[in-house]
Amino acid sequence: MKTARTLLILSFSALIASCTGNKTEVTGETKQAEVRVSTQPVEIQKVEHQLRLPATVQAYKENHLAPATAGRVEKVLVDVGDRVRAGQVVAILDRTSYQQAKIQFDKLSIDMARMDSLLKVGAVPQQQYDQVKMQYDIAKTNLQFLDDNTTLKSPIDGVITGKYINDGEMFAMTPVAGIGKAAIVSIMQLDRLKLLVGVSSSYLSKIELSSSVLITTEVFPGEKFNGKIEKIYPTIDNLTKTFTIEVVVPNRSNMLRPGMFATAFITIGSGNSILIPGYVIQKQSGTNERYVFTYSDGKAVRKVIEVGEVFDDKIEITSGLNPGDELIVVGQANLMDGQAVTKI
Repeated sequence: MKTARTLLILSFSALIASCTGNKTEVTGETKQAEVRVSTQPVEIQKVEHQLRLPATVQAYKENHLAPATAGRVEKVLVDVGDRVRAGQVVAILDRTSYQQAKIQFDKLSIDMARMDSLLKVGAVPQQQYDQVKMQYDIAKTNLQFLDDNTTLKSPIDGVITGKYINDGEMFAMTPVAGIGKAAIVSIMQLDRLKLLVGVSSSYLSKIELSSSVLITTEVFPGEKFNGKIEKIYPTIDNLTKTFTIEVVVPNRSNMLRPGMFATAFITIGSGNSILIPGYVIQKQSGTNERYVFTYSDGKAVRKVIEVGEVFDDKIEITSGLNPGDELIVVGQANLMDGQAVTKI
């Protein structure tokens, strides 16, 4: 019995000791662990400012050839991919009306020659001569119109990019799907191309004619194409507050094709800016707020920043940092404002 009583007393003492050992202070705040970090000074650097703008490659010139009136197409003389010269006949339509007009014009040409001779010797009055001359001029104009609309000629040097009617079919003036216009063939000038680029109106004073433009495409990564600004459109879009520039680029080895997406890089001058590594910039979850940490008196200081242009692996800082700040570049993840840190 005495032994059992002794064991009971010892167990109760151990329980009291255990409870006393687990008791903790709850009045103080948990101390944050120090983090080891590396820093680098924030410096001003000279940079060339570039606008990086999306654009779509377009043919320098594009024509969708169609006659002024509906009619039967006798023969299409070209096919998709053919190169044509300005003035080359690409399609012939039914020329029945042309032949009739040609007969009438030839008759009036003979009458006109006779009237010229008679007028010179005073054998016909001026009024009669003028009537024949008017008929002759009308017939000549009509013949030229019918010739132009029954023998379609390319207005430019280019490549046939679309053929919509075959020999013997009727041309009904119906718009072609995809281009929204009635046409027998489409011709594009592809030896050089153009890009229509929308630029913010805030850069209007910095865009100049003949300025060089660097162009890249996702289709040919690593390839760069050099263009120039050929036109600056005179109006600003009221909704987007942008104006349009036309960039012309030689189509080296015919690599570029209309419809390609491209990026235009336009240099708008050089200046001094603060650049920092892009990987140190953090973003506040659920917002567009961006921030970094700097080192000051053994603590991490959270600074909200505004970013500008991208220069390779560095990003321009337009506000939030000053030259001489010690930017934390290693160990910045999961830091808190005011947290104690130790420089490596």
